[in-house]
Amino acid sequence: MLAPTSNYVYGFIFIAFINLFSQEAFAHTRSVSYSSWLMTNDEIVMTFSAPAREVTKLKEYKALYPDLSASLNKHLLDSIILNPEGSLVKSKSLIAEQGTIAIEHTYKIKANSLLTIEMNAFYEVSSNHTHYATHKTTNGKNRSIILNQNNRSFEVTSTSQNLKDESFQAVLLGYINLGFTHILSGFDHLVFLLVLLLLCRSLKELIFTATGFTIGHSITLFLAASNLLIPNTKIIESLIGLTIVIAAIEAIRLPIIELKKLRMLSVCLFVSIFLISFFTSYINNSLLIIGMGLLTISYLRLIEDENASSKYRPLLATIFGIIHGFGFANILNEIGIIKANFLLALLGFNLGVELGQILVLSVLWYIYVHVKKNMKNIHFAEIRSLLSSILLAIGLYWFITRSFI
Repeated sequence: MLAPTSNYVYGFIFIAFINLFSQEAFAHTRSVSYSSWLMTNDEIVMTFSAPAREVTKLKEYKALYPDLSASLNKHLLDSIILNPEGSLVKSKSLIAEQGTIAIEHTYKIKANSLLTIEMNAFYEVSSNHTHYATHKTTNGKNRSIILNQNNRSFEVTSTSQNLKDESFQAVLLGYINLGFTHILSGFDHLVFLLVLLLLCRSLKELIFTATGFTIGHSITLFLAASNLLIPNTKIIESLIGLTIVIAAIEAIRLPIIELKKLRMLSVCLFVSIFLISFFTSYINNSLLIIGMGLLTISYLRLIEDENASSKYRPLLATIFGIIHGFGFANILNEIGIIKANFLLALLGFNLGVELGQILVLSVLWYIYVHVKKNMKNIHFAEIRSLLSSILLAIGLYWFITRSFI
């Protein structure tokens, strides 16, 4: 069987390997963009935003490199069609969140007209691209529109009186699709689900653990999406990496003596980081470091008792789900259209996440049971330990890059 030191070596080799790739390769890779449209008497203002990684795929970026804003602006000029035709009178770049490019266009249009907007942006580089639009009206009623390659156009007016709202079913299915594709393309969430699988010894334990994770992320998804709690995106992303690290440590199933050594090493590490943050400006969040340290050290102390860790695993999964739920909520807050159909958006998105989670865990459990059935216990334990070490390395990479780089 692989020795504990061998596990660490394999893990750090994998860290070196994934550093050959950008961090984006392991982040959420959904192809999405967002827009809002406000129409007045003879003018319509559009704000459009997209992840920078999506802009770098455009042919315009290759011609205008390295100007991301100019590349997106040029792409939109060629990709957005107004009918009846409108004339662009103003275009400007907007300040956006890190990693996002935003453009504002103002068009002169025929007064009091019904306008059809065709959105062709990004489909040439991603056939599964999804666009989320908000139609803002002067009478304060917002509409949510979800577009894809097969449905690229929608109508807008200065008020919503002459427009037919999207059906309940269409909007619900759109948000279910968003949640479903998010969990399937969110590599960090998939990694965490795999770690949960490796932790559990039976299907019953997996179901209880997955239920705890679901309860946790459902709570914070509601709180964050309703703006009752507004988390720091960078902190949440780094905490997601930390949850993978400490759960993967348990999945390796190290001897108690090794866990005690690791716990003492963690104490020294977090104390050192805290002192650096306290006496320098290099790390500027001492309370966060204390919280991370307490979470890690307490978890390592708990898993020294295998029976106790198994007993409290659903509760721990709930705590981890709370952290991941903030990550899910960031997607809805990015879109900005949740306010138009809050409960419907929340229900659909969460249902999509759950369907994706059930699908992933079902497939993984089938593979897990099949492999275990057809392999000697000692070989299966070696593979499980090695895989856990690799997942630990991935989580550690995310934690470091998202926290300090």
